[in-house]
Amino acid sequence: MTGSHQSSDFGGELLSTTVKRLLLDRIVHGHYRPGERIVELQLAKELGTSQSPIREALRDLAAIGIVTIHPRRGARVRLPSGKELADVSIVRSEVDALAARLAAELITDTDLAALEALVEEMLTRLDEGNFPAVTEADARFHQIIAQASRNHALERAFDQLAPVARTFITLTLPGVDVHAIVLEHRTILAALRNREASGAAQAARTHQLNVSELLQAHYPNPGADNGQGVARPVLDAVAE
Repeated sequence: MTGSHQSSDFGGELLSTTVKRLLLDRIVHGHYRPGERIVELQLAKELGTSQSPIREALRDLAAIGIVTIHPRRGARVRLPSGKELADVSIVRSEVDALAARLAAELITDTDLAALEALVEEMLTRLDEGNFPAVTEADARFHQIIAQASRNHALERAFDQLAPVARTFITLTLPGVDVHAIVLEHRTILAALRNREASGAAQAARTHQLNVSELLQAHYPNPGADNGQGVARPVLDAVAE
């Protein structure tokens, strides 16, 4: 990478966007633990860039609740309360329902084949115990449906919410049996394949509401917060 505003290594996308994706990936895979500080200067040196795109990426992550930024103390990875995550899933339930309703009439056979492959990917990775890969495939599954809706406003809403859910579900629910939740993707896919708009919408809504219930039932000590958006019991579990 260089200090320019764009990166030739990523098809010319904004460098801050590249950094944001890198940080999200590192948080999901435990490189940065909840409560851990992300040092701008250190990351800039590692990536061979200025601190400006690092700072911009961190601001974007703070805007969606993945990090907190404190004056003179920098950015730290945070964990929201269980209720906050459940609330995101409730909003996602309506966003995903609308996406599925619109996509039912527009989705291509290529997209349907990709969705089927992603369901199998989720099940395979779940059997392997690779929870980050499960949530990565899950995010891509729902993203394809959002894109198939051909509604840019809806896509933007999805893109704002999806990283939050994926990041913190990956960190906090790897020990929970989510096999039944994963299988719900088959119901969504079947409705889309049959061009059943109402059925697809209902299946997508139900899926996200079930995720919300799962978070409320299994999130360790929901609501416990040390003032920085970090639930201590979760920190202990992640650090083991």
